[in-house]
Amino acid sequence: MDVFVTGGTGAIGAAVVKRLNGEGVRVIGLARSDTAAEMLRASGASAYPGDLRTPESWVGRAASCDAVIHTGATFTEDMGRVDRQSMLALKQAARHRKQPLKIVYTGGIWLYPAVTGTRLITEKTPFSPLPAFRYMTETIRTLSNGTDLNLAVIHPALVCSRSAGPIAEMTAALGKGVPFETRATPDTLWPLVEADDLAALYALALRQPRFRMSLIASCIQGISVAHLASHISARHGLQLDIETQPVPENANLDTDWRAGYALSQSVDIQHARRATGWQPEHSTIEDLVVALSR
Repeated sequence: MDVFVTGGTGAIGAAVVKRLNGEGVRVIGLARSDTAAEMLRASGASAYPGDLRTPESWVGRAASCDAVIHTGATFTEDMGRVDRQSMLALKQAARHRKQPLKIVYTGGIWLYPAVTGTRLITEKTPFSPLPAFRYMTETIRTLSNGTDLNLAVIHPALVCSRSAGPIAEMTAALGKGVPFETRATPDTLWPLVEADDLAALYALALRQPRFRMSLIASCIQGISVAHLASHISARHGLQLDIETQPVPENANLDTDWRAGYALSQSVDIQHARRATGWQPEHSTIEDLVVALSR
């Protein structure tokens, strides 16, 4: 199987590339720079030169593969426009294939609303995205229309690895002896997923014959920021304090990506497991904190 991956050097994409290589998949990664190309080759992937901003330079190669995994994003003011244009160009490039092109598109838990009480977010919960991520719902709708693509959308919870995500950020603050600064309050609930576990779900989604699949990827249903901080404090024998930060006065809602940390969310973790056979290794907060604190 040949799989084209965008964002293959990012937090999610790098884990996906590693996972697919381990399963014997031939991975071709989109490389915007020589540095990115070197990182991809070091991980066992091939590097294809191109940029999300100029999809005409790479969508033909991507559409010739068995599948495409899209984890790339510019995180610039025009992120939404770039994403929509690149995915539309990919859809057009796939029109003349004999079989529909498999695309695994990365959505996000912040496309869903905050929840209260005992309610859980499920794949059937209507989208209510933060302004900065509204473009994703439009892109998903575009990719879902027609029969040229076999679409799976994965909505990751807050992704955690040893170098990125809430646990890494909390641990870094603890090591510096400073409070953990966040938009969340101590009672805010965060669903979490470990990066390698998430990559395993992407690999499983590639092999599903089902058309238009939507999966919420979370190992931890929802843990309060205070509870998470207490686990990290206990692991290191130090006290981690939480400092809630206000929304910056000059914040532009259309590019305020960190606003998602203020959302209190609890999610159904069962559907992705039932639909794909996914069995994440880090299914408790204890497992997650220990694994990422070694």
